[in-house]
This record gives sequence, structure tokens and C-alpha cells, in this order.
Amino acid sequence: MTPPTPYVAYDPDSARPPGETLKDQLDALGIPQADLARRTGLSTKHINQIVQGTAVLTPETALLLERTTRIPASMWNQLEAAWRTHVTRDEELKRLSRYIDWLDKFSMPELVKRKILPTKDKTVENLQRLLEFFGVADPEVADDVWRSYRTAFRRSTILETNDYATAIWLREAELKARELPCEPFDRAALTALLPRLRALTVEDPETWCIQISALCAQVGVAVVFIPAPPRSHVSGATRWLAPDKVGVALSDRFKKDDHFWFTVFHEIAHVLLHGKRLTFLDNTDPSDELTSEGDRSEEEANTFAAETLIPPEHNVAYRRLASRPMPFTRIEAFAQQAGIAPGIVVGRLQHDGALEWTHGNKYKRTVQIISTDG
Repeated sequence: MTPPTPYVAYDPDSARPPGETLKDQLDALGIPQADLARRTGLSTKHINQIVQGTAVLTPETALLLERTTRIPASMWNQLEAAWRTHVTRDEELKRLSRYIDWLDKFSMPELVKRKILPTKDKTVENLQRLLEFFGVADPEVADDVWRSYRTAFRRSTILETNDYATAIWLREAELKARELPCEPFDRAALTALLPRLRALTVEDPETWCIQISALCAQVGVAVVFIPAPPRSHVSGATRWLAPDKVGVALSDRFKKDDHFWFTVFHEIAHVLLHGKRLTFLDNTDPSDELTSEGDRSEEEANTFAAETLIPPEHNVAYRRLASRPMPFTRIEAFAQQAGIAPGIVVGRLQHDGALEWTHGNKYKRTVQIISTDG
């Protein structure tokens, strides 16, 4: 007895109960269900239940069908697995429909813009895609996971932050950082790299993203650049991804080079000074107040960033400049002497109250975030 050809192949996108395939094959072979029952040693009732889809087609039954129909047991197993997955997925979609309003917490147009969702429709399918993006089973699990993160925040005291927009940014950063190839983390090598990174401040801003990411990857730091979603107000984040790999994410919240480079070295400070226990999420201007949690760490990171950009050996010259910053040629001369961009000096003078916030901004260069994934 040879099976008719072709028989139904395994195709998970067009799952059907294996009993339908069995019935088709029995009809093609001219074998009544009662005869198949005798050939397999199963009851006619059980064969009928398989055909009707009310009984599971087990691996043992698949072997019996292989002998009687000459269709491989693996095919029967695949058909059964595809069907059960289809049924379970359908049941899961019905369960998830209870959480559909969770999508209201997100900006659907922004998710489409970021290619996280294909449409801005409020559908169970989009809910499922968003959960897959976050790598969680359901919204309750997502909220529990976010609450469980040990995170130190620098949060603005003025701006209202959308935590769900921030969660999107953090997840994008995590996924991209995990994909970025890096050498094992080397603390000494990262410390030695600081002067080279600082020297980049005077180079073309269009090259910064590529050069920072490439240099830091050599010492085990995955630096990624992710534009900030509206109302996230996030500027940077640091999180250890593995014992020998740390992720640093930078946004485009502050468009000028003084804020950008301060954030770069602020995040590196977290890597060098604050161990692996916390995720540091920084979403404030350096002049904003700090929250009670993580104040000491943030103050240390602020000091580290300031002293990396303008090292202590330039303190005397800086104080002299701060006492009389005008004319602007004095700022230019100090920047050249210190080996940093003039815009960074202007930003420091403004922060220290030595220069009006409206003065000297022509020296600040615009930073355009270039995605590290090309």
C-alpha cells in the first residue's frame, strides 16, 4: 500500500487539526476508520476522536499511523504540534484582550515611528507585539519587572515624565547594546581611554557617535545612541548587561555639545565608580535637583564629568577666566589651551553663573544622534 501524493505538509501558517489530514488520507486510501482501528490496535472511538479533533494525536499514535499510512511519524507530530500551538495562541489572544487598554499608556504613533509596531491600531495583535518587544508575558508582568529593577534616577523637578515612554527607550537601548559586539570589560583600559574620548570634543560632531561607540566597544562598553521619545526627558542610562559587558545609552534630548559630552562622561563615571548593582537612568539637566535616591552617586558622577572635561590642572586658568569671561576671545583661548571645544567651556561658565545663559551660545555645536545600527 502506497500513500497518495502529495499529502499535506507541515505549515505553521496554515495550521489545521491533524484529524482532518488523517480523514483525507483514509478517504484517499479507501480505508474505513474501523479498519484503521483494527490495523493500529486502537479503538474505533479513539480513531474517531482523533479525526474529530477531540483527542490528542500522541507520539505513540503517530508511530502507529506511520506503519499503517506510511506517512512519517514526524509529520503527524508536526501537524499535532502546529495545531496545538494554533489553539493555544488563539486562547492566549483571548486572554490578552483583557489587557487591551494597556496600549493607552503608550504613544501608538511613536511606536509605529520606531518600527516597534506596524500600525497604531489598538488591537490584541499589537498588544502581543509590544509584549514581545519587552520580552514579557503580559502587562502585569511588565509592570512587576520594571518595579523590580534597582534603578537610580536623576529626575527633573519641573518636567512631567512619562514612565512608559522611558521604558520604551530603555528597552530599545538594551536590545541594541546586547547586539553590539564588544571586547570583555576592562576597567583600566576604559580609564586610559578617557583622554582620547575627551579629545573627540574638538572633532567633527558628525563622527562622534561612530567613534565613541567603536572606541568604547574595545574596552567592554556598548555605547548606543537612541533618540528620546516625547515626554521621556531621558538623556542617558547605564546598565550592566553581563559581568563583562556594560551598556551605556545616550539620547538626543540636549541638542548641544556641552550637555552631550557632560552626559557621556557622567555615564562613564557610573561604570567606573558605582559597580554593577544599579541601573542609572539620567534624565535631567546637570543643574536640576537630584532625587533622594542615588544622590551621592549622581553627585560623584557630576564631579567626575566636570573634572574630566576641565581637569584640575586647568583650575587656576579656569577661575581666572570665570572672573572675567569677556571678550569671547578669552574663552576661545582657554578652550584651545585645555584641548576641548569652546562650547563646553561656555556651558561650564553658564552653569557656574559666570556667564549669562544667553551669552556665548554661538560656540555650542549641535549634536545629531546617529543610530548605532546604521
